[in-house]
This record gives sequence, structure tokens and C-alpha cells, in this order.
Amino acid sequence: MRAMRTYLRLAAGLAALTASAAFAQTTRLNIDYETGTTDSGIFRLVATEAPAADAAYIVDGEARSGRYALAHKVTWTDPGYVSFGAPRSEAHASSVRDGALKPGQYAPGQHRLYTFSVMLKDWEDWNGAPGPAPVDIVWQFKHFNGGPDFYVGVRRNQMILRYGEKQAVLIDDVRPYDNRWLDFRFEIYWAKDDSGYYTAEVKRDGDADYTLKAAEAAYPTFDPAYAGTAGTIQWGLYRPDAAKVPGATPTRIVLHDDIRVIELP
Repeated sequence: MRAMRTYLRLAAGLAALTASAAFAQTTRLNIDYETGTTDSGIFRLVATEAPAADAAYIVDGEARSGRYALAHKVTWTDPGYVSFGAPRSEAHASSVRDGALKPGQYAPGQHRLYTFSVMLKDWEDWNGAPGPAPVDIVWQFKHFNGGPDFYVGVRRNQMILRYGEKQAVLIDDVRPYDNRWLDFRFEIYWAKDDSGYYTAEVKRDGDADYTLKAAEAAYPTFDPAYAGTAGTIQWGLYRPDAAKVPGATPTRIVLHDDIRVIELP
């Protein structure tokens, strides 16, 4: 009970902070794919590093808003869907420039709001087999020269958030949301020490508004164990352990749309 009260006070405090700072919000990156191209018309935006022709492609008519969205496909048994030595097809914005700014990157001292939408396309349910289950990662805050500071993925039939040694459940059961859009909103103050904090909110198809699913204060959001001095947002599909789990679904497809990076004071 005490932990729940602390959690609710934290959530209310962070929400009030965001509301008071709303006047100073500045959108630094807006990726909506309405150009009908995999780079959304943004110079140096990378759609995928995997060589297969359909590892990343534009879909027409299934967007979260507008007309177009980006699809990623990974067949973990096919080398055409391997990049950086693993079954992976991910977009990233690490090389995007806006003058002197690198809006697709993050670093300690930055306060950011991130929004993005995900559709699990014709997603095959977990078969319920005993033992370990693979995770299919659909979003990463990826630390350079290190692992992810946070990632969102599907394990069994849950949408989870992993960070450090911790895990939170964002959606208890994704099966009712197959081929339906899911909206995510993260507020993060990036820090290597206990001045860091984050909130994670989700809006499922049919929900009137976002629901807070996870939050933590006094947390080093920018993992000090990693050597890199910055990180980047990545989205698509990364299937790091599919080959280790008997019966893992061979092919998965995920769609992304309406990716925004908003600077907060």
C-alpha cells in the first residue's frame, strides 16, 4: 500500500511538471511517413540495415493517422533479415540533423517527451509452451556502446517495458489488439544519476485517453554502466533470442507511425 501511494504521488508530480512546462514544448522530430517513403522525407533517417527487399516498406491505408505507415518484417531463419549479427530490421534517427542538433539522439541533461504508435500486424499468439519465451522488441532507447536504456517488446502475450534489471507490464494481453493501433507516450529526464526520472503511458485502440503504466523517480535513466555518451531511438523489430526458443514464430511484422520527439524545459 505504501508503494502504491508513493507511485501515485510520483505520477501526479510528474504530470504536474509536464503540464506546467507545456508552453515551452518544442517538437524536434516528427516522423509521419506522409511522403509515402521509408525515410519520411527526412535526410539521413534510416529505415533498416537489413538487406531483404521487404525488411522495411511503406503500407498504404493502414496508418495511425493520414495515409501511410512504415512496416518492418523479420523472418529469423532468413539471413536477409539479419543486421548487426542478429535477426533485426529497425529504423533509427541517429544521423538526422537539425542544424547543430541531433534530434534523434538523447544524452544526459535532456528532458524529452516521446510519442509513437505501434501495430502488431497479423501477430501470431504465443503458444503457451512451458519454459522460456522469446521477446520481440518493437522500440528501443538504444545507448551507444552499450545496451538499451529502455525497450518495449512483446513476450508471451504481454507488452512489456524493460530497463536495467527492471520490468513493467504495459499491456496485460495484446491478443485483443492484433491489427489495431497502440499509442505510447514516454516522458524522460535523461541522467546518469538519481536526478533522472521517467513516466510511461499507453492508449489502446478504443481508450479515451492515455493511462499511466509505469513511472520511476530518482532513477539513472541514462545507464552509467555503458561507455557511450549518447543514445538513439530505434523502432521496428529486433528478435534477439528467437533462435534459442523451440517453436518461435518464424515471421513477424510490425507497423510504426506518428513518431515524435518533443523537447521539454
